[in-house]
Amino acid sequence: MKSHAVSVKPTTTLASPSISLVQDVPQTGTSKGQVIFKEFLAPPKPMAVPGAIDIDDLVAELESQSPENAEAIAQGRQWVAETFYADQPSVAQLRLQKGWSQAELARRASTSQSYIARLELGRTDPQISTVRKIATALGVSIEVLANALGSEDGA
Repeated sequence: MKSHAVSVKPTTTLASPSISLVQDVPQTGTSKGQVIFKEFLAPPKPMAVPGAIDIDDLVAELESQSPENAEAIAQGRQWVAETFYADQPSVAQLRLQKGWSQAELARRASTSQSYIARLELGRTDPQISTVRKIATALGVSIEVLANALGSEDGA
């Protein structure tokens, strides 16, 4: 079987300008072929709205402004734990019962907020040393934390 070098140029444009039918395809046998391809452009990153602030930054700023703000936000997190997480033990529930953000738990457990987020989503399997640090930070036993981790399903 011989392969021929052929200039591959789109010959027909289909429904979209970025979908093309290529008719001159190198032959490697007795059958002819056609190739259809589509160019996919990466979606642009969302542009920041002028004057907008990230919600996490806003909450952190409000918490730092006064002890009253910090206490009110902590109570709000506790309410979320009682209202939405009461029937499902999870790391998020344990954290919210303390009134903590993911960043606060991460700080107290000497890890990162993104790690805590992945842990809460069930997207990481922590080492025992990390489980110990998180359990200590939350004031719970390793067994309680292990049960909470076992309920994380990534959904």
